[in-house]
Amino acid sequence: MEKIFGAVLLSVLGFAVFPSQAEVAYPASGAAPAASGYDPVQRCLDLVQLNVAGKIAPALPVTSHPVQSPPKDLPLRCLAGNLEEIKSALKNQIANCERKSAKEKAQTFQFGCRMVKNEDYCLNANTEMLKIASQPNMDYATFVNRAAREFDWYESNGRQGNDGKFKTGTTRFTGYYSPTAVDASAVQSDVYPYPIYAAPEGLTYFENPKPELGQGCGVDAVTKVPIHWCIDNKNSTFSALPTREQMAQGALDGKIRKIAYFRSLYDVSNFMLEGAGSVNLRQKDGSIESVVLNFAGTNGRPNNLIGDVLKCENKKIKGSMAAYYARYPDEAYRDTVHYNPSTVFYQPGVSYEGVDHIPVTPNASIATDPTSIPTGTITLLNVPAASACSSMAVAQDIGGRIKGPHIDRYTGAGSPAGARANAFNNSGFVSQGDRESGLRLRIKNRQLTGKIRATNGS
Repeated sequence: MEKIFGAVLLSVLGFAVFPSQAEVAYPASGAAPAASGYDPVQRCLDLVQLNVAGKIAPALPVTSHPVQSPPKDLPLRCLAGNLEEIKSALKNQIANCERKSAKEKAQTFQFGCRMVKNEDYCLNANTEMLKIASQPNMDYATFVNRAAREFDWYESNGRQGNDGKFKTGTTRFTGYYSPTAVDASAVQSDVYPYPIYAAPEGLTYFENPKPELGQGCGVDAVTKVPIHWCIDNKNSTFSALPTREQMAQGALDGKIRKIAYFRSLYDVSNFMLEGAGSVNLRQKDGSIESVVLNFAGTNGRPNNLIGDVLKCENKKIKGSMAAYYARYPDEAYRDTVHYNPSTVFYQPGVSYEGVDHIPVTPNASIATDPTSIPTGTITLLNVPAASACSSMAVAQDIGGRIKGPHIDRYTGAGSPAGARANAFNNSGFVSQGDRESGLRLRIKNRQLTGKIRATNGS
């Protein structure tokens, strides 16, 4: 999973035509910049970014429609999940929703044809769902079936057209995880030379900047997409951050703290791909401390994944990529630093976190595009290709390439979770839950009880 954050609906300025993936011409193997300064690999990567921007920027939020007869019309024949995991996710979400301001709680999102307040789909719905899950002698299947009866459900309309493997009306499902026990040092040395950084002072995120109105810190030179992460200059202006290579060359020296050092650039790149993880941090005295590092922002630059870089170089690596780059450090620098301007910043944490510092729970937390499924929404997921079974999860994370009809499920921490995440790339269906029918059901039951009492009394 491409776990680089900042999932918002972007607007593209200044260009009309995006190349399709088929139009991205990969250069001959080993191609290097010509004497004129033209770099075919960089041009190829620019086209890849234009292609990514073309898929992201013009996309409309994914709509949904009411499930007419829940639970009959929901995929409930097979249910697979862990009640304690979903309860953990619900509790974490409730704590997050309770911290929101009155203004945030009043914000609305469209479920089907209804506008629902954040307070309802986030705080109230999760609270009601936790009450159901916490009933005595409750099991997972009973919990999901009861939630299906007592909540309104809205099925996502999914993709607007076929996209190779993913058909109209479906949602793409992928997975992500937290790397653990990555070997690192608190002190730079010849063995541990490559730093990862804390967020620089003044790092600021703009959810939907409008550069034409002077907001944010400009647009990307290639895609013309507004830059979302900027440095506050403390004088009502903002500046774009340097690239990963410029930082490696000292662009922020004295202005940014290095919080750990890795053995290889490939380790750094792989760690950044997932956005959060833990390191075994070697101290000066030789002791080792396990430290969780969570996402704290980015430098706002396009993220050229290693897979795209290798395609643009027309290069295939057989066997372990880590071993290959350990043998060829110059190529590691070229592929992960020179050709990838993106950097992730980190902060120490207690547990693995999603967006807005929400702790994420294995199998019960998902990353979504918040313009399609807002953070805090309860979902029912069904992925026929992977399993006929359905399960519940809460939207608690976002991702830079999680756009439109795309769900990225958190599989947990460590290598086994990584294997599950990397094997997960299927189409399926998602429905969003809202508490409204639960209120109606209780009102209806009270009215019915009142009529029965009145009848008995007469």
